Amino acid sequence: MYRVRDIKAIADSLAPEKLALDWDNSGLQIGDLNEKIDSILITLDVNEKVIDEAVRKACQLIISHHPMIFKPVKRITEDDNTGRLIIKAIRNKINIYSMHTNLDIAGKGLNDYLAALLELRDIKELKITKEEILYKIVVYIPEDHFETVKDAILKAGAGFIGNYSHTSFSQTGEGTFKPLNESNPFLGEKNKINRVREYRFETIVREENLKEVFSAIEKYHPYEEPAVDLFSLSNQKIKYGIGRIGFLEEEILLGEFLNKVKKSFELKQLRYVGDLNAGIRCIAVCSGSGADFIEIAAKKGADLLLTSDIKYHQAQYAEQLGIALADIGHYQTEHYVKTLLHDYFSCKLEGVKIFRSELNTDPWKYD
Repeated sequence: MYRVRDIKAIADSLAPEKLALDWDNSGLQIGDLNEKIDSILITLDVNEKVIDEAVRKACQLIISHHPMIFKPVKRITEDDNTGRLIIKAIRNKINIYSMHTNLDIAGKGLNDYLAALLELRDIKELKITKEEILYKIVVYIPEDHFETVKDAILKAGAGFIGNYSHTSFSQTGEGTFKPLNESNPFLGEKNKINRVREYRFETIVREENLKEVFSAIEKYHPYEEPAVDLFSLSNQKIKYGIGRIGFLEEEILLGEFLNKVKKSFELKQLRYVGDLNAGIRCIAVCSGSGADFIEIAAKKGADLLLTSDIKYHQAQYAEQLGIALADIGHYQTEHYVKTLLHDYFSCKLEGVKIFRSELNTDPWKYD
């Protein structure tokens, strides 16, 4: 049986809450970390109809993209929309967890999903929002305990480089030490220089995993005082960012590309800026409201930015910069979270029912 805290940890493995932008309110909105969960509803938004759907499907947890509680709540009353939703969720014992800009930013998150839908290549972040320092850790381990300590360090989160895990280097050598009177050596004699066959083991550790790695060393290394070196790798950082920019396999006319977008995203219509007969190849994409990235996309060489919620004067500015725009609608760029998160949690939570909300929460109607 999974509890809210377990599902929160699994969600954090995909889209760490620390990646969320400062103004955002991702994470547990309502709930008890110890609550047992056997059914989950995945949704883009949380409203009364979505909560009713969760009740009908006997879900104890709603996982949404948009946070239900966005601004500080001063009062919780039935005559306030947010207050009414909070009361309804609590009365029905429904926990609510949101994965918003952290999911937009995360690798294998929403913007990567959209980039794949557009069949982009050589994909990079559109705007860097966070950089994480990498460290090299070196541990000296006696031969008889090498595999045990090595496995514990890697299991604690060390050894990740890009798309590779369990990366490390090891070399045998001779370690020397002289245990003094107050020591309690695992091996060797006090007040005598001892020589021991050891492995020098080194690997890469993310800043966020340092605590767990050092705990693993303390638990599994046999020495009273293990020899450990830690080096900050200033030339290597993990970069996280919002939006994506990449390339089509070959240049295509804007008009032809927009027709493909309508087919891929199942759209009847879209708004665009640009010359339909112009060739494009470099494409930027940002889920949700991405008009603030028009200038960044243009400076990075994008021929087109696909996003939503573009205002009139922002569209005029794009014309001046010479970058095409495709505004396909906010809901249309983000409802894919239901598929993305349904597939992710279905693989991670054995025995838990995962439902995609059947509701279309887009307030816009098209005629």
